[in-house]
Amino acid sequence: MKFTIHLEKDDFRHFNRFAMARIHQAPGIKWKVTLFNILYWFFLVFFALEMYSVYDNSCCNNYAHLNRALTAFSIWFVFVNVWQKIYMRLYVSSATDDKGSVLGKWEFEISDSGITESNGLCSSTFSWQGIRSVEKDKYNLYLFTD
Repeated sequence: MKFTIHLEKDDFRHFNRFAMARIHQAPGIKWKVTLFNILYWFFLVFFALEMYSVYDNSCCNNYAHLNRALTAFSIWFVFVNVWQKIYMRLYVSSATDDKGSVLGKWEFEISDSGITESNGLCSSTFSWQGIRSVEKDKYNLYLFTD
């Protein structure tokens, strides 16, 4: 059976969101990500306080420096949360060029031996043993391969 699809930037964005959510739901990943986030923020706040103490010798005797440290922490927190969206937007725009290497018309052929995908620039064949899972969301159907 053969069929043709046309991938657009929105399709690529939906896949990236789906894949990131899938990674966070993987067993054993959630606690590692949580631990990393806690340690990351702890060291960031510690570093900010230590850097501030270099400029203010009296900071260790009172807690007036906490106001500035919390302000710096808030700015950093907003930046990190917004950065992921900015990065994904930049990644999608760079990975989805007009050459057709990712976006554009794709032809799929499903056979007893597996799935073959091709466009004007490349062709790939995946045997059924190489497909780890088939998942879907409200937008698309995804095949995850080894």
